[in-house]
Amino acid sequence: MRIAYTTDTYWPRINGVSVSTQLFMDELIKNGHDVRLWAPTYPMTKAERAMPVAVVARVHRMKSFSVLVSKEDYISSPFEMKRFWSELDQFEPDLIHCQTEFSLSWFSIPYAKRRGIPVVMTCHTYFEKYVNFFFPLIPAGFAKWAARSFAWLMFRKAKTIVVPTRAMKIVLESYGLSSNIQVIPTGIEPSDFSGVDKASERESGEFLRRHPQLIGKKLLLAVGRMGQEKNVDFLLDVVKRLQPDLPGTTLLVAGNGPYMEQFQRNIVSMGLSDLVLPLGYVKRSELKHLYALADVFTFASVTETQGLVTIESMMCRTPVVAIGKMGTLEVMEGDNGGFMVGENVAEFTLRVHQLLTDPVLYAQKSQEAWDYSQNWTSARMAARLETLYRSLVRQG
Repeated sequence: MRIAYTTDTYWPRINGVSVSTQLFMDELIKNGHDVRLWAPTYPMTKAERAMPVAVVARVHRMKSFSVLVSKEDYISSPFEMKRFWSELDQFEPDLIHCQTEFSLSWFSIPYAKRRGIPVVMTCHTYFEKYVNFFFPLIPAGFAKWAARSFAWLMFRKAKTIVVPTRAMKIVLESYGLSSNIQVIPTGIEPSDFSGVDKASERESGEFLRRHPQLIGKKLLLAVGRMGQEKNVDFLLDVVKRLQPDLPGTTLLVAGNGPYMEQFQRNIVSMGLSDLVLPLGYVKRSELKHLYALADVFTFASVTETQGLVTIESMMCRTPVVAIGKMGTLEVMEGDNGGFMVGENVAEFTLRVHQLLTDPVLYAQKSQEAWDYSQNWTSARMAARLETLYRSLVRQG
């Protein structure tokens, strides 16, 4: 099949949409399909230029402009639609899969209708939970109504909608959407997180060499985009509560984003400067060493449509303590590979404390984490997506 992907979020923009898009593309290409992707151009920093960008020859970049409410994000210029349609005509796709709801899907849907080819859209973002972080001055009730209305207007045009979890399917159905909604999680590429050993990382790992102050300490880890909606301040309270029984327990935070400066101020104001280490952006190729170094992976977000960092951690045999809401609730399916708790600092801290102080429990959860993670490989999920594509193309 010839498959056209479109997304308003792609490398060097680092988030779950970029990761998901790349993983599915890679697997489909391995399976012999011709996949092309259209995405915005981005101004690239020195660090971002060093990022390995896969299948560059398959990526078409569209002229774009920044989004006022989010400096990290860009959308394609409306003047690019003619070129986009011309490039699609040359490619002659059997199907278009839109990974985001903005400019490139606006270009794709009328094109597909004229050419009589199916359109698939993926809902990666639970907008009504995010909208007030981007528009804080808008009344919450109106903002929620606007987000729900926008989602309905965009997704009603897709023949099929892909969502990563059953919870997100229920949300879209509550909007009154009658499209075929399929639950297909992204999955993880196992080779990205193989070949690491927890004992070796704790003895002579690269991150310990860079940060010798971590030697001998109990280490918690958080990985993800630094946005206020990610609930990262919750973890500062957890670190503080652990100190009386486990002094020196330190939280490592990998990721960057618009909330980083405020987060660093919060660290200082809570007197945790020696106990929380923001690492900023960490290359994906280095993440497995960080996961393996950590004793416990901590995940406090309550807005995730997936939360696949929990599975990445499990692939490195590091148990997880996470708040069981939205995508995380479905991905972990209970206490698999760690503990799923409520949004309660005391309960969260208790579970972390148990893992840090009970070696028998820790060994059990570490093995359980690895075993459970094998259900979430990208190859398995891509096979499900490929079956969906074939069905839609046959239907015409």
